[in-house]
Amino acid sequence: MQGWRQLGYPGKWILYMILFIATLIGMKYVVQTQLPDGGRPPYLFMLWNTFLAWIPLGLAVVLDMVSLLKRKVLKFFLFLGVGSVWLFFYPNAAYLITDMLHPFHRYPIASGTGRFWEDNLFWDNLFTMFFAALLGLAIATASLLSVHALVRKYLGGVTGWVFVVAVLLLSSFGVYMGRFIRFNSWDILRDPLRIFGDTVIYLMDLEYLRHAIGFCKWIFLISMFCYIVAYFFGAMQYTKLEKR
Repeated sequence: MQGWRQLGYPGKWILYMILFIATLIGMKYVVQTQLPDGGRPPYLFMLWNTFLAWIPLGLAVVLDMVSLLKRKVLKFFLFLGVGSVWLFFYPNAAYLITDMLHPFHRYPIASGTGRFWEDNLFWDNLFTMFFAALLGLAIATASLLSVHALVRKYLGGVTGWVFVVAVLLLSSFGVYMGRFIRFNSWDILRDPLRIFGDTVIYLMDLEYLRHAIGFCKWIFLISMFCYIVAYFFGAMQYTKLEKR
C-alpha cells in the first residue's frame, strides 16, 4: 500500500472517477443531441472517439503498476512496451479538440434567417462537442501527469520536462495525422513502416508542411497551457499539505 500512496493513490482514483462521471454526462448529451430536422443523433461517433481517449489513461495506470515490480529487467521491458503503446494512443485524447468542427459542418447554419446563433439547439450541438473537447484535454493532462511523475522519478526533473515537451509535440502531430491524413493509432500498430513512409512523402511537400506546422502549433500550445496549469496547481496544493 505504501507504494501506491507514493504514486498518488487514492487521490488518482478520485480524479479518474470524476473524469469517468464527466464522461458519462458528456456521452449522455452526445446521444441526446439532435439536429433541427431530427433523425439519428449526429455525433454518435464520439462514443468511440471518447473510448479511444481513455486508453492512454488506462495505460498510465498500468505503468504505475509496472513501477511497483521488483525485478528490474522485467520492469524495464514492460516500461518500454507499455510506454510505447501509451505514446501511440496518447493523441486520441487531444484529438477530441478537433471534433468541435462537426457542429459547423452538420448543423444547417444557412437555413431560415441565417441567425443560427440565436437558436438554442445550435448551442446544444456546439457545447456538447466543446464539453467533449474539454474532457479530452482533461484526460490527456491526467494521463501525462501520471507518466511524467514516473519519468521524473527514474530519470530526473530536467529529463521529465524534456519528455513532456517531446510527447506534446509528437501528440500534436499525431492529432494532425488523424484529422487530415486520416491515420489512427491502430494503423500505426498494424503497419508502422507504411505510415512512416506515407508521412515522409506527405511532408516533403512544403505546402503540406506549412499547413501541418500552422495546425500543430495550436494543439501544442493548448495542450501545453492546460498541462502547465494543472501541474503547478497540483504542485502548490502538495506544498501546502507538506507544510501542515
